[in-house]
Parts: sequence; C-alpha cells; structure tokens
Amino acid sequence: MDFIMEHFFSNGYFSDSQCGFIKGRSTVLQLLKISDDWTNNLDQGKQIDVMYTDFEKAFDKVPYQGLLCKLKEYHLDHQLLHWITDFLCNRKQRVRVNGCYSQWYRLESGIPEGSILGLILFLIYINDLP
Repeated sequence: MDFIMEHFFSNGYFSDSQCGFIKGRSTVLQLLKISDDWTNNLDQGKQIDVMYTDFEKAFDKVPYQGLLCKLKEYHLDHQLLHWITDFLCNRKQRVRVNGCYSQWYRLESGIPEGSILGLILFLIYINDLP
C-alpha cells in the first residue's frame, strides 16, 4: 500500500493538518502545533474558536460511493480503483446470537478495520476535513 501513500505525498494531496496514520506526523506533534498557534493568536489579541469532534465508529460510517468518488478525484490508477472497489463493495455480514444466525445483509458503508488499506482509505476519506 506504499504506492498509494507515495501517490498522495508526491502530488501534495495530503493536508498539512492531517497527522494521524502518517509517518513522522504524530497527534502529539499536532497538539504542540495547535497549542503554539493558539498562543500566537492570543498574543495578537485574536479570538480562538475550537470545535471537537468524536469520530465514534467512524470506520463503519464511511459511504463506499463517497470514498470512491474521492479516490477518483485524486487520480488513482484505474486498475487500483477497480481493486479497491472490489475490496469495499458487495460485502455482506450476519450476526450470531446464542447460536442462531440472522440473515445476510449487504453492507453499504464501512471500511474494514485491522488492515493497512483500511487506515489509508479512512485517512483519504477525512483528508479534506481541515
């Protein structure tokens, strides 16, 4: 998956504000930077407004079509887009409770967690938030 990250870095696609999941950009460094920005703004008499967001179950909420549209906008290779589409779409799941299974349900959103590709896709999806 390094080729996806290389594509984004070489084209300058990642926001400078994005620190999570990127080598050399830790959330601690982001906190230090924003604290420095706030201090400078306070010294200049500027107002500071802060909004905190909790991405509860964020990986589960990413809509496939929205993510795929963003990937196309970033000019990823056509074959790679096709492969990612196959990775995401047409997935199904069911639930087992006390040994009984539910029906299979087709998933319309959500990035599989626990894989490197899942982290990269989530990062790409939220990249334009700042």
